[in-house]
Amino acid sequence: MKFVTIFFGTWIMLSASSGAHAELSGSQLSCLLEPSSEILLSSQVSGIVSRVNAERGGMVKKNQILLSLESELERAALRTVIARADFASRKLNRNQELLEQGLLSDFERDELVTEQQLARLTVAEAEARLKQRDIRSPIKGVVVKRHVSIGEYVGSEPVMELMALNPLYAEIVMRSDSYGQVSKGMKVKVKIVHPSGDGSETEVAGKVVVVDRVIDAASNTFGFRVKVNNPDLSLPAGLKCRIAFN
Repeated sequence: MKFVTIFFGTWIMLSASSGAHAELSGSQLSCLLEPSSEILLSSQVSGIVSRVNAERGGMVKKNQILLSLESELERAALRTVIARADFASRKLNRNQELLEQGLLSDFERDELVTEQQLARLTVAEAEARLKQRDIRSPIKGVVVKRHVSIGEYVGSEPVMELMALNPLYAEIVMRSDSYGQVSKGMKVKVKIVHPSGDGSETEVAGKVVVVDRVIDAASNTFGFRVKVNNPDLSLPAGLKCRIAFN
């Protein structure tokens, strides 16, 4: 009799859990896979495009040079300040013996040392200006759009659009009557609808990383986000999906 009671109690708990999960699944209004990052890439400086190293649909690495601007003036300026810095160093070295013997005044010593320090700082500034002529990717991702070509002028407008596809985020909207039943850290299954429209689905593991703390009063809904790892980039963004709760 005791065994029957325990079995019946366990069956009730499992049935209630299954019912709750089914209720959660039925509360979903929309589910869409989105990139984890979308970037409108712009240049820090203006100039003429001299080189393009990425095309639409191409994969890019973090810190990869995507586009370069003409930089002849910046390179010439760098060579000039390097020459001045070398001269300041040689001048200080030539007077080092006099400095050690105390044959130069404090003003002359400070002047020589400061001249060398300022020359080094000027070189660092010129190197930074030259570095700005290369536009690098801040993420590992894919090029969605390229807005400029070689020979075109670049100002403050975006030059490329990038997206990060690993991880992907499933953005889900649910009815507010399910609020409180979804929590951060919850493990779920993401069922991704195949774009062919034949009804087939791909199931992957996911984890809830964000749950909205505000319910939208107009639609009586709330949203949450599920992180989906996509290391081989086999899943594109933009696919519809649905969440199955474990």
